[in-house]
Amino acid sequence: MMKKILTIVSLLALMNAPAYSEDREIELTEAPSDFVLKALEDCKIYAVEDEVDAKRLNRYLLDCINDELELSDYRRIAKLPTQ
Repeated sequence: MMKKILTIVSLLALMNAPAYSEDREIELTEAPSDFVLKALEDCKIYAVEDEVDAKRLNRYLLDCINDELELSDYRRIAKLPTQ
């Protein structure tokens, strides 16, 4: 009986192993500065197209850049880059 229980537990552990590895957070690297600056330029164009007012512009640009960074598996930034 104990052998059956151990076998079942082992099988369940093996079945869940791939799911566990998929749930682990990936270590993200910092994006190269030219990538971030290119994203900033693109986001400025999007801001004009989206008619973002000056009051919301910095938040919009930061969110936009971070979206681009996440799509490319880079670490998010906390403040806008300076050129």
